Amino acid sequence: MLTPSERRRAKVAVLMAVNAVPLVGVLALDWSLVALLAVYWVELGACLVGAAVKALFAEGKPTYNADGFSWLVFGALSEKRGRISLPVLPLSIQVANLPAILMTLAIGSVGWALFGAIGVGGVGETTGATLTDAESVSVGLGVLAVVVGRAVDVGRYLLGGAYASVPPQQPLRSALTSMAGTGSALLIGGGFVIAGAPPPFVLAFVLAVKLLADIVGVYRDRLEAFDERTSVELGFAPDTPEWERIESSRDGSEIVRPKPAAVVVGGVVRGLRSPLALVLGGALTLFGLLSTATTDGVAVELLGGAVVVAGAFTALGVFDWSFRYLAMEYRTASEEIGGEKLVGYDRLLGPQWRLSRESRAEMERARTVTDRLFGTETLRVERDGREYRLPHLPPDAAGIGGQSPSVAREFRLVSEPSKPHAGNEGRG
Repeated sequence: MLTPSERRRAKVAVLMAVNAVPLVGVLALDWSLVALLAVYWVELGACLVGAAVKALFAEGKPTYNADGFSWLVFGALSEKRGRISLPVLPLSIQVANLPAILMTLAIGSVGWALFGAIGVGGVGETTGATLTDAESVSVGLGVLAVVVGRAVDVGRYLLGGAYASVPPQQPLRSALTSMAGTGSALLIGGGFVIAGAPPPFVLAFVLAVKLLADIVGVYRDRLEAFDERTSVELGFAPDTPEWERIESSRDGSEIVRPKPAAVVVGGVVRGLRSPLALVLGGALTLFGLLSTATTDGVAVELLGGAVVVAGAFTALGVFDWSFRYLAMEYRTASEEIGGEKLVGYDRLLGPQWRLSRESRAEMERARTVTDRLFGTETLRVERDGREYRLPHLPPDAAGIGGQSPSVAREFRLVSEPSKPHAGNEGRG
């Protein structure tokens, strides 16, 4: 196992080799500024993809608040704990890592396209420079070299076992920091060229900023250590929470499961009630009706678009609700073996959460439209800033909330159905 200093030196060696490729291209192969920027632009994309691969296999607990990803599908992924093992490799994918990876790829892709359009396209259009055949070959080899360099970095991360102790945000944050540094060099360098700055000055500036951004990324751990030792908060100190250990057994436990058909129908409602679905579908329908009223024909495209939007969000809602609850079962141990906790257990991914008896006693009961249709009920309780929802349970599961079945039956007879909290229909 390498020490932190040895890992840092190895990473510096890889980055120096990667940065040497465009430098050799400029000095020995007479690359133009467009060629240099093109190589750096491709390296940005390789850096983003490499960070996504690192985060995919990171086994540390995500540091973001799951409530921030309570959207359709994203919330279902972020609130699940558990891993999916790969059939051949000794690696596994942590489900809760996926929302942060998808968001980073979306944001990073926009930035990557912007850097390429301004930093590479803008310079090429301003200078009118094009790559010669020989230059194209050497640039292609340079692109291959930087991609291989990033692949070596990812392989060292996986083979060295570093993924076992880091949260997914760590490689993603490092990639975004590197993209910000190199991207700034591309944008500012492109701006210098457009403003008429001499190419040698722009080349030196881009090379210096790129190298500085990589060095900052390598020595980030030193900045984190300084941040932890001092009272000055620089924002580098890592937050590495750990997963709570949850033990659960089927032996001697009362097990309750949601009604599968109700879960699927609840997913349909979940998808169609999404604010984005309502906005898009409503807008297309409204424009279609207005077009029909002002023209001789029927706006089939707009009305058809509304149907497509409704169908797409229905499918997303069914996936969201099914992924959250279809494999869930809720276990309460019998009093004879000291059972006081309620455990939410996913039959595919393992234990998800547990609630004390006091928390169970505070559960609220509600009957949604889906519950009325299938004769079920929904339980929920807020604890530690999170809402725990147990949807579409059979009526004879009333004791799961910490009350005796007789008290629960009396409660259902005299109480009015409570209205679901707005915006919380996606919490698990």
